[in-house]
Amino acid sequence: MRAEKAVQENRIFSMASEIGEFIGNRAYRALLAEVYTTPKPGLVDLFSTGAHKDMDVHTFEKSAYALYPWFVRMAAQGAISNGSLQDLFRDVRSFGVQAERAMYRATGGVNTHKGLIFTLGIYCAAAGRCARENEGVIEWKQLREIQCQMVGKILADELRILMKKKAHSHGEQNLQKYGTSGVRGEAIAGYPSLFQLALPTLRQGVEEGRDWNRVKLQTLLVLMSSTQDSNIISRRGPKELEKVQEEIHAFLKSGGAYREDAVEYLKRLDQKYCVRNVSAGGCADLLAVAIFLHSIVKSPLTEE
Repeated sequence: MRAEKAVQENRIFSMASEIGEFIGNRAYRALLAEVYTTPKPGLVDLFSTGAHKDMDVHTFEKSAYALYPWFVRMAAQGAISNGSLQDLFRDVRSFGVQAERAMYRATGGVNTHKGLIFTLGIYCAAAGRCARENEGVIEWKQLREIQCQMVGKILADELRILMKKKAHSHGEQNLQKYGTSGVRGEAIAGYPSLFQLALPTLRQGVEEGRDWNRVKLQTLLVLMSSTQDSNIISRRGPKELEKVQEEIHAFLKSGGAYREDAVEYLKRLDQKYCVRNVSAGGCADLLAVAIFLHSIVKSPLTEE
């Protein structure tokens, strides 16, 4: 009996390791795919540091490499954990704290991916649980259900508490000053910006056979036109966010990233956003997550 149990445990650990490595690798590649998307107005890309003076594409590459093993661990934890989904979320957050430290060590104290660690960590763990329960298959419906069950109650309780406590982050300051719930609100709602905006845009572009860089740019622009980006609010306030959304919406109406002159237009917009100190970092994070999810789930987005 002991021998059989040992064999079974080894098989489970081996499966979790394989799942973790597959999902973690896709997360790492998504981080690189996001920063390599060029030109991104106000954001770090291959040729510009955007509205940032302390980071460039190489900083992002170092950060992504440092975070890689932590996304592997989060996914493997999802695959091997037998506790509740809320406990799995707590595990992810614990790993996330350690991942942040690894990021800061790799970048010399620069915050490149702190917000992204939260969302991508949740989805790595949720995907790991999906893969375990479906013999390696990850499906949209179950993935979304797991994500919501992981975070819903915990984050809703947190938001109520944070409204009354001293703010310690930009997101918490935005919550108290402007009433915006930021990434916590997105997570509680099941990430509507991902499933209603980013993923449909990304998948449509891919299905139409468009240039991959332009597909990613179009996805980012769609997010920027509608998402309550915490980075922009923190840097410039809600009025600047409205102005950015209006500018991007007008550009999208004329074709967006699929316009012939899109690259030249976005380069000029990058210069303007650098002067105005505009950086849609929250939208860039969502782009990375959309790329990641697109790479691990192959079934139709509208599956029932």
